[in-house]
Amino acid sequence: MYDETRPPPPLGYPDKTRRNWAMIAHLCGLAFLTVPLGNVVGPLLIWQIKREEFGEFVASNAREALNFQFTFVVVIAFFASMNILPAVGGIGTFSLLMIGAVSLANVYFCCIAAIEVNKGEVYRYPYALRPF
Repeated sequence: MYDETRPPPPLGYPDKTRRNWAMIAHLCGLAFLTVPLGNVVGPLLIWQIKREEFGEFVASNAREALNFQFTFVVVIAFFASMNILPAVGGIGTFSLLMIGAVSLANVYFCCIAAIEVNKGEVYRYPYALRPF
């Protein structure tokens, strides 16, 4: 029901369904906590399936989430490969600490992105490669 005391949303403001799909695309980044590479597959599926149905707002947010999660996987793979090398001077401990720090940053940025997208803005992650 429309509330007459509040002004209508500005023209071009995404509706609730579009904001929810965009928010889900960003929150799929948290899937790395339970499903290997689920953080990449979730935004990829939303970008490929829902971009035609819901338009540019969902597509651009899902693409941005996919790019950040791709960057996250590359960084984690780099630090994980440091554990394979012989542990000279505590490289193994350092890489485990960096994996933990990068994982916490991923959780933080995914939550911030979901909050911003729920406000109707397209969120751009800092420190993200943008191959897509």
